[in-house]
Amino acid sequence: MFKSFNWGHGIFVFYIVFVGAVVTTLIASFSVDRSLVIDDYYAQDIAYQSTYDKLQNNLNAGKIEINVDNGFVEIKILSPANITGNAYFYRASDKSKDFNLPINSTTTTIPTTDLLSGKWTLKVDWQQEGKSYYLEEIIYL
Repeated sequence: MFKSFNWGHGIFVFYIVFVGAVVTTLIASFSVDRSLVIDDYYAQDIAYQSTYDKLQNNLNAGKIEINVDNGFVEIKILSPANITGNAYFYRASDKSKDFNLPINSTTTTIPTTDLLSGKWTLKVDWQQEGKSYYLEEIIYL
């Protein structure tokens, strides 16, 4: 049987394997989600200066603590005043798991029992006495 196998057959087998590999790669690449992590990425990038200013306000004042313990995330704003804002939980591996919670008091406790374990980014954006603050911290649940 191998006596009739010549270089022409080898080239034919090579091309069949090559085309099979290309088709397999194409099918695999179309099954990957290519969406951006956030929908309005470019708009947020342009407006980053305001986020940077809020971050600097927080660094200068040091008004927030974040504790992750016993199935809870506790966000504690250290100065008592009228507070309004949001806590945004961001999961880079799955956009559908992101969620946003309002902050209305100096201490906010969030249960983590329903959240997936792993890496989360907690983005806290709040206003107090007419000044805006921002903190972004990576937490592991």
